[in-house]
Amino acid sequence: MTGFTLNTFSGIAPKVYARLLPNDMAQVAQNTKLDSGRIEPLKGNASATVTPVASYSISAATKTLFRYSSAIWIGSNDDLNIVRSPIAEDPHERLYVTGIGGSAGYPRVTSAQVVGNDTYYRLGLPTPASITSVALTPSTSTKVDEEVPVTMSYLYTYVTAYGEEGSNSVPQASNIVEVYSDQTATLTFPAGASGGYNIVSRRLYRTDTSGTYRFVKDVDINTTTTDDSKKESELGEAIPTISYTAPPDEVSADHVDGALQGLVSMPNGILAGFAGQTVCFSEAFQPHAFPNDYKLTMKSDVVAIAPMPSGLLVLTKEKPAVVQGLSPAAMSMQEVDSTHSCVSKRSVVDMGEYVIYASPDGLVMGGERGFQLVTEGILTRDQWQAYVPSSVVGFYWEGHYVGFYSTGSENKGFILDPRGGKNSFVSLDFHATAGFNDLENDILYLVISGSVVKFASGSDLNFVWRTKKFYTPRPINPAVAKVDCDSYSSTPTFKLYADGALKHTQTVANADVFRLPSGYKAKEFEIEISGAVPVNEFCIYESVEEIGG
Repeated sequence: MTGFTLNTFSGIAPKVYARLLPNDMAQVAQNTKLDSGRIEPLKGNASATVTPVASYSISAATKTLFRYSSAIWIGSNDDLNIVRSPIAEDPHERLYVTGIGGSAGYPRVTSAQVVGNDTYYRLGLPTPASITSVALTPSTSTKVDEEVPVTMSYLYTYVTAYGEEGSNSVPQASNIVEVYSDQTATLTFPAGASGGYNIVSRRLYRTDTSGTYRFVKDVDINTTTTDDSKKESELGEAIPTISYTAPPDEVSADHVDGALQGLVSMPNGILAGFAGQTVCFSEAFQPHAFPNDYKLTMKSDVVAIAPMPSGLLVLTKEKPAVVQGLSPAAMSMQEVDSTHSCVSKRSVVDMGEYVIYASPDGLVMGGERGFQLVTEGILTRDQWQAYVPSSVVGFYWEGHYVGFYSTGSENKGFILDPRGGKNSFVSLDFHATAGFNDLENDILYLVISGSVVKFASGSDLNFVWRTKKFYTPRPINPAVAKVDCDSYSSTPTFKLYADGALKHTQTVANADVFRLPSGYKAKEFEIEISGAVPVNEFCIYESVEEIGG
């Protein structure tokens, strides 16, 4: 070989020895876009005007960014999971939030009316205390000799301002009464629950002759007594919430695994989250209710969950699992025969038909069709460990996985194209701590150095692309080179390395052939191109005739 020409360009694969790389693969590919096959600069990040609501602020410590509307953004230093209401045309436009830190780390709900004021309510409703007493007026009926009394038992539920109804109070034997038609029952309630539940009323139920609890009426939460003289024919629907329970809440002693985390929205109006080894599902279209019968237990602690077309992917500290089902009452779990545990909850990205996440060995693509280590041909395990996988934060962008990592001494990023091809991995020279993928407007927002920007939406970045190590058995001294670009408005820089030493630097102003220095011979050559304009081709040879110009 007396020289070489490159007119197709791909990404990096540090796993492969630099001499053994395919001719069009790189040792360095930074801030570049290679989808077209040539070297193109990645567009920089454009500034974005984002004003967080109320007490929130965006800083270098921000871990969560969420766009509620064009005027309302949520930022947090906690790792939050925020989902919109699964209820179609929800009049309250609710948001459901998990992951809030501190001693009050319970799941929360907010709405259009209060989110701008940084107001949240505790998600779910507590089990009410039993009814204090039931008294009859008059205490003695005049119908004793004429009628058979009706046995009545009462219970009630809490109802929020959003119309959410919780589980019921426990009926007490002392409050079962025998009622004649000329008597009215007077019920006394205990004090209402405290703790920011947004409760506005109690919903009273009583048994009919079949023993079914049926609706009597709603009672304002501040009312301590109420009367009931309804006939059985006037009773309403049977109580629908007997199985309802609040989601796990770390401030409650009975939830040993802590509060619900990792909230995601699934098809058919189901929300899912996890606490410790337990995966929890809400009642369909009742996102405040997480019945105990709908819970599944994993073999190890859950790190993250992600929705799939027909179920849920559960990523744990050991083997992953796939949960399938269209109803929360009929979910089935199958452990996956894969050793790829998940080491970073924030690395998990829904890519559509599959999920990508960080494992100890590399980035894993997993889903209903199986699991694959997509960086297997790019990085060794040791090279991947140098990225500190537990620090990886990932985002979806135009079919690509955009990841950021922090080693303590280095904070940078990378782009992976999981759709295959040698151009699948390039590096970024900046780092983001949080982001939000606005699919409606097709914009990936990132938090970089405490500011919100639009990813790849600004002016062209300066890229660096460095070839493999080309080796020739016969020592040579390349004499000429050429770099072909569509435009030289931003002049690219050409660097030639021979046997590891920099031999020449050239600012390229046009497509003309330029000369290289003489006085040496070498066997191993590398070329580095940097700049902010697309590069179609470049070459080096021992003579002008070999270039053809």
